[in-house]
Amino acid sequence: MALNKCYSNNFWRLKSPESLKGYGTRAEWDDSVKSEQIICPLEDGHRRGGKRIGNLTVVLNPQKAGDFVWTWYSDCLIQDHVLKLFRQEGFTGFEVKPVTVKTKKGINIPPLTLWEVVLTGWGGMASPQSGIKLVKQCYSCGLLKYSGFDNPSKIIDTSLWDGSDFFMVWPLPKFIFVTERVVSFIKKEKLTGCQLIPVDKLPISELGLGPGRLSHWMSEERARVLGEPLGIY
Repeated sequence: MALNKCYSNNFWRLKSPESLKGYGTRAEWDDSVKSEQIICPLEDGHRRGGKRIGNLTVVLNPQKAGDFVWTWYSDCLIQDHVLKLFRQEGFTGFEVKPVTVKTKKGINIPPLTLWEVVLTGWGGMASPQSGIKLVKQCYSCGLLKYSGFDNPSKIIDTSLWDGSDFFMVWPLPKFIFVTERVVSFIKKEKLTGCQLIPVDKLPISELGLGPGRLSHWMSEERARVLGEPLGIY
Protein backbone atom coordinates (compact mmCIF):
# COMPACT_ATOMS: atom_id res chain seq x y z
CA MET A 1 0.00 0.00 0.00
CA ALA A 2 1.37 3.44 -0.89
CA LEU A 3 1.94 5.77 2.05
CA ASN A 4 0.02 9.02 2.07
CA LYS A 5 2.22 12.05 1.64
CA CYS A 6 1.96 14.74 4.30
CA TYR A 7 1.94 18.33 3.08
CA SER A 8 2.18 21.40 5.28
CA ASN A 9 1.58 25.05 4.57
CA ASN A 10 3.35 26.10 7.76
CA PHE A 11 6.46 26.98 5.78
CA TRP A 12 7.48 30.21 4.14
CA ARG A 13 9.82 31.36 1.41
CA LEU A 14 12.42 33.93 2.41
CA LYS A 15 13.26 36.14 -0.56
CA SER A 16 14.24 39.62 -1.65
CA PRO A 17 11.65 42.40 -1.37
CA GLU A 18 9.82 43.41 -4.53
CA SER A 19 11.25 46.90 -4.02
CA LEU A 20 14.77 45.71 -4.93
CA LYS A 21 14.31 46.21 -8.65
CA GLY A 22 16.17 49.40 -9.40
CA TYR A 23 19.84 49.87 -10.17
CA GLY A 24 21.94 50.09 -7.02
CA THR A 25 19.44 48.37 -4.76
CA ARG A 26 21.17 44.99 -4.96
CA ALA A 27 24.73 43.90 -4.39
CA GLU A 28 26.49 43.28 -7.69
CA TRP A 29 28.97 40.51 -8.36
CA ASP A 30 32.47 41.91 -8.73
CA ASP A 31 34.16 41.24 -12.07
CA SER A 32 36.57 38.92 -10.29
CA VAL A 33 33.78 36.39 -9.53
CA LYS A 34 33.86 33.48 -11.96
CA SER A 35 31.84 30.30 -12.51
CA GLU A 36 32.77 26.96 -13.98
CA GLN A 37 31.82 26.49 -17.62
CA ILE A 38 30.15 23.21 -18.59
CA ILE A 39 30.54 22.07 -22.19
CA CYS A 40 28.58 19.02 -23.25
CA PRO A 41 30.53 16.76 -25.63
CA LEU A 42 27.28 15.69 -27.34
CA GLU A 43 24.91 18.68 -27.37
CA ASP A 44 26.07 22.24 -28.18
CA GLY A 45 22.91 23.65 -26.62
CA HIS A 46 23.82 22.26 -23.21
CA ARG A 47 26.72 24.67 -22.68
CA ARG A 48 26.13 26.62 -19.49
CA GLY A 49 27.61 28.05 -16.33
CA GLY A 50 28.23 25.72 -13.42
CA LYS A 51 29.33 26.09 -9.84
CA ARG A 52 30.69 29.45 -8.73
CA ILE A 53 34.42 29.37 -8.10
CA GLY A 54 35.43 30.51 -4.62
CA ASN A 55 33.74 32.87 -2.20
CA LEU A 56 31.68 35.84 -3.28
CA THR A 57 32.95 39.37 -3.82
CA VAL A 58 30.27 42.05 -4.20
CA VAL A 59 30.02 45.76 -4.83
CA LEU A 60 27.24 47.69 -3.12
CA ASN A 61 26.05 50.96 -1.67
CA PRO A 62 26.00 50.48 2.13
CA GLN A 63 23.42 53.26 2.44
CA LYS A 64 20.86 51.05 0.71
CA ALA A 65 21.68 47.83 2.54
CA GLY A 66 19.14 46.17 4.83
CA ASP A 67 19.75 43.48 7.40
CA PHE A 68 19.40 41.07 4.48
CA VAL A 69 21.22 41.92 1.24
CA TRP A 70 20.52 40.22 -2.10
CA THR A 71 22.46 39.98 -5.34
CA TRP A 72 21.05 39.96 -8.85
CA TYR A 73 21.60 36.19 -8.82
CA SER A 74 19.43 35.83 -5.69
CA ASP A 75 22.33 35.11 -3.35
CA CYS A 76 21.18 35.79 0.21
CA LEU A 77 23.64 37.79 2.31
CA ILE A 78 23.21 38.82 5.93
CA GLN A 79 24.93 41.43 8.02
CA ASP A 80 27.16 40.34 10.87
CA HIS A 81 24.68 41.26 13.60
CA VAL A 82 22.00 39.12 11.92
CA LEU A 83 24.31 36.11 11.93
CA LYS A 84 24.94 36.61 15.64
CA LEU A 85 21.18 36.78 16.30
CA PHE A 86 20.53 33.62 14.30
CA ARG A 87 23.25 31.77 16.17
CA GLN A 88 21.95 32.95 19.53
CA GLU A 89 18.50 31.72 18.55
CA GLY A 90 19.92 28.35 17.54
CA PHE A 91 18.52 28.28 14.02
CA THR A 92 19.57 25.24 12.00
CA GLY A 93 19.89 24.31 8.34
CA PHE A 94 22.46 26.80 7.10
CA GLU A 95 26.11 27.65 7.14
CA VAL A 96 27.80 30.85 6.04
CA LYS A 97 30.65 31.83 3.78
CA PRO A 98 32.56 35.10 4.12
CA VAL A 99 31.83 37.78 1.55
CA THR A 100 34.36 40.33 0.36
CA VAL A 101 32.54 43.65 0.17
CA LYS A 102 33.58 46.60 -1.95
CA THR A 103 31.89 49.98 -1.65
CA LYS A 104 30.63 51.67 -4.80
CA LYS A 105 32.90 54.42 -6.11
CA GLY A 106 32.22 57.89 -4.72
CA ILE A 107 30.70 56.62 -1.47
CA ASN A 108 32.90 57.30 1.55
CA ILE A 109 31.36 54.81 3.96
CA PRO A 110 33.21 51.80 5.36
CA PRO A 111 32.08 48.52 3.76
CA LEU A 112 29.74 46.21 5.64
CA THR A 113 30.57 42.80 7.04
CA LEU A 114 28.40 40.35 5.11
CA TRP A 115 27.99 36.58 5.12
CA GLU A 116 26.51 34.42 2.39
CA VAL A 117 23.79 32.05 3.57
CA VAL A 118 24.36 28.52 2.23
CA LEU A 119 21.57 26.04 2.88
CA THR A 120 22.36 22.68 4.46
CA GLY A 121 18.81 21.87 5.58
CA TRP A 122 16.94 19.47 3.33
CA GLY A 123 13.29 19.13 2.37
CA GLY A 124 13.78 16.41 -0.22
CA MET A 125 12.50 16.38 -3.76
CA ALA A 126 9.48 18.51 -4.62
CA SER A 127 6.37 16.37 -4.88
CA PRO A 128 5.16 15.66 -8.44
CA GLN A 129 1.75 16.84 -7.22
CA SER A 130 3.21 20.35 -7.21
CA GLY A 131 3.53 20.07 -10.99
CA ILE A 132 7.33 19.81 -10.90
CA LYS A 133 8.61 16.94 -13.02
CA LEU A 134 11.92 16.04 -14.62
CA VAL A 135 11.54 16.71 -18.35
CA LYS A 136 15.11 16.41 -19.66
CA GLN A 137 18.31 14.77 -18.47
CA CYS A 138 21.68 14.55 -20.21
CA TYR A 139 23.84 11.69 -18.97
CA SER A 140 26.84 13.16 -20.78
CA CYS A 141 27.07 16.58 -19.11
CA GLY A 142 24.64 16.17 -16.20
CA LEU A 143 22.04 18.65 -17.45
CA LEU A 144 18.74 18.50 -15.55
CA LYS A 145 15.60 20.31 -16.68
CA TYR A 146 12.34 20.37 -14.75
CA SER A 147 8.89 21.80 -15.35
CA GLY A 148 7.56 24.68 -13.27
CA PHE A 149 4.93 24.31 -10.57
CA ASP A 150 1.19 24.98 -10.57
CA ASN A 151 0.33 23.77 -7.05
CA PRO A 152 2.77 25.38 -4.59
CA SER A 153 0.95 23.96 -1.57
CA LYS A 154 2.21 20.51 -2.62
CA ILE A 155 5.89 21.43 -3.04
CA ILE A 156 7.01 20.32 0.43
CA ASP A 157 6.42 16.76 1.53
CA THR A 158 7.01 16.98 5.29
CA SER A 159 7.96 13.31 5.48
CA LEU A 160 11.13 14.23 3.55
CA TRP A 161 11.96 17.35 5.59
CA ASP A 162 14.86 16.95 8.03
CA GLY A 163 13.43 19.38 10.58
CA SER A 164 15.82 22.26 9.84
CA ASP A 165 14.73 25.89 10.27
CA PHE A 166 16.26 26.81 6.90
CA PHE A 167 16.07 24.27 4.09
CA MET A 168 16.09 23.58 0.37
CA VAL A 169 13.68 21.59 -1.76
CA TRP A 170 14.95 20.23 -5.07
CA PRO A 171 14.88 21.50 -7.83
CA LEU A 172 14.48 24.94 -6.24
CA PRO A 173 17.97 25.65 -4.86
CA LYS A 174 17.44 29.41 -4.82
CA PHE A 175 14.23 29.15 -2.80
CA ILE A 176 15.08 29.54 0.88
CA PHE A 177 12.32 27.80 2.81
CA VAL A 178 11.99 28.60 6.51
CA THR A 179 9.84 27.57 9.45
CA GLU A 180 7.32 29.72 11.27
CA ARG A 181 9.86 30.02 14.09
CA VAL A 182 12.18 31.91 11.75
CA VAL A 183 9.34 34.05 10.45
CA SER A 184 8.24 35.01 13.95
CA PHE A 185 11.82 35.91 14.89
CA ILE A 186 12.39 38.07 11.80
CA LYS A 187 9.16 39.94 12.50
CA LYS A 188 9.92 40.33 16.21
CA GLU A 189 13.38 41.71 15.51
CA LYS A 190 12.03 43.84 12.65
CA LEU A 191 14.79 42.70 10.32
CA THR A 192 14.81 44.55 7.02
CA GLY A 193 15.61 43.67 3.45
CA CYS A 194 13.51 40.56 3.04
CA GLN A 195 10.07 39.35 2.07
CA LEU A 196 8.28 36.34 3.56
CA ILE A 197 5.69 34.45 1.50
CA PRO A 198 3.65 31.47 2.75
CA VAL A 199 4.39 28.45 0.58
CA ASP A 200 0.77 28.02 -0.50
CA LYS A 201 0.73 31.69 -1.64
CA LEU A 202 3.74 31.41 -3.94
CA PRO A 203 2.88 32.56 -7.46
CA ILE A 204 2.49 29.78 -10.00
CA SER A 205 5.58 29.38 -12.16
CA GLU A 206 5.22 28.06 -15.70
CA LEU A 207 8.88 28.61 -16.43
CA GLY A 208 11.09 25.55 -16.62
CA LEU A 209 13.69 25.01 -13.94
CA GLY A 210 17.38 24.43 -14.66
CA PRO A 211 18.96 24.10 -11.21
CA GLY A 212 22.30 22.60 -12.17
CA ARG A 213 23.47 19.96 -9.73
CA LEU A 214 23.12 19.87 -5.96
CA SER A 215 26.89 20.21 -5.59
CA HIS A 216 26.59 23.71 -7.10
CA TRP A 217 24.67 24.86 -4.03
CA MET A 218 26.01 22.88 -1.07
CA SER A 219 29.35 21.63 0.16
CA GLU A 220 30.65 18.64 -1.77
CA GLU A 221 30.27 16.34 1.22
CA ARG A 222 26.70 17.35 2.03
CA ALA A 223 25.65 17.32 -1.63
CA ARG A 224 27.13 13.86 -2.14
CA VAL A 225 25.27 12.37 0.82
CA LEU A 226 21.94 13.83 -0.24
CA GLY A 227 22.31 13.90 -3.99
CA GLU A 228 23.99 10.67 -5.05
CA PRO A 229 21.02 8.43 -4.12
CA LEU A 230 18.72 10.76 -6.07
CA GLY A 231 20.95 11.19 -9.12
CA ILE A 232 21.26 14.95 -8.65
CA TYR A 233 24.72 15.24 -7.07
